[in-house]
Amino acid sequence: MNNISILLVYGEGGHHDQAMRLMKQMQSLDPNLAFIHVTDTETMKGDGIGNIYTVPPIRHKNESFNPLSFVNAYLKAVALTVKLVRQHKPRAVIGFGPGICIPVFMVCKVLNVKKRIFFEDWCRFTSKSLSGKACSPFSTKFFVQNESLKELYRDAEFAGRL
Repeated sequence: MNNISILLVYGEGGHHDQAMRLMKQMQSLDPNLAFIHVTDTETMKGDGIGNIYTVPPIRHKNESFNPLSFVNAYLKAVALTVKLVRQHKPRAVIGFGPGICIPVFMVCKVLNVKKRIFFEDWCRFTSKSLSGKACSPFSTKFFVQNESLKELYRDAEFAGRL
């Protein structure tokens, strides 16, 4: 049987942990799932989780905005996503939090990846994240991990915490 490809997009720390928990749950339900990882941190290399692709972070926390770095990272993420979608023909993209999700979700919408699922960060209770705001229009499913966020995102579904 052919594997079903899914793009998994996340950053470091909690984003990575949530993505790994969801991946393990999904693989226990369907061993034919093949995950293609897109991340903005090199620390995931050598995790033993297969196909990992890294791009520069869209923005660095606690640093001033650098337009050249932003454009460079954004274009690299767009180019990589186009390549991965054409090569692997993923059935879905699932994103967790960081800015890297924004260009990936945009490209996946344009290239007609049917399922585009975004999980708003679990540390959000009263405000939307930049990634959540930007990815919401490109998502076919949008999950929040705190019920209070359902008031901010009209079409969001409560997922509980991953």
